[in-house]
Amino acid sequence: MNDTSAGLPQLLDGHAAFAAKALELVRGARAELLLLSDSLQRNLYGSEEFADAVKDFLLGSERARLCVFVNQPQEAVLNVPRLLELSRRVSSRFEFREPSAAQVAGSGNHSEWLLADRRALLERREPDSLQAQFWAQEPQRGKLRAEAFEALWNEAQPAQELRGLDL
Repeated sequence: MNDTSAGLPQLLDGHAAFAAKALELVRGARAELLLLSDSLQRNLYGSEEFADAVKDFLLGSERARLCVFVNQPQEAVLNVPRLLELSRRVSSRFEFREPSAAQVAGSGNHSEWLLADRRALLERREPDSLQAQFWAQEPQRGKLRAEAFEALWNEAQPAQELRGLDL
């Protein structure tokens, strides 16, 4: 990875750059991936290559887990069929959740990010933004993002649209 360990992020421009970095992050992860997304955009997470990397990650270690918090699960169903199929096969380590009624009523989350092993972070401030930032080794930032994710996760509910589908 690049020299982004000094606290300054690598700046990325465009969906292709974000998708490539997300793929790199998944391939480099060892134990945990936390993904916060609006709708799991197809051009970012819907490719066969991304699904294969997630599969390799999950099957590479008995401790590996992927948690996906998605704001719009109805759209995600259409965007990432390969990930949904994979989640059905390894459901004990791959889970989708959606905002609870209280979270929906609140202001909600509008950023999009992927955190690998609580150290490497890829983030867009808004789901439609073309600009993103990547930190290769930021354990303090990763710890804070993980804590924020866990707070959302613990209040969230299982995403019914993304469970037990007959794809």
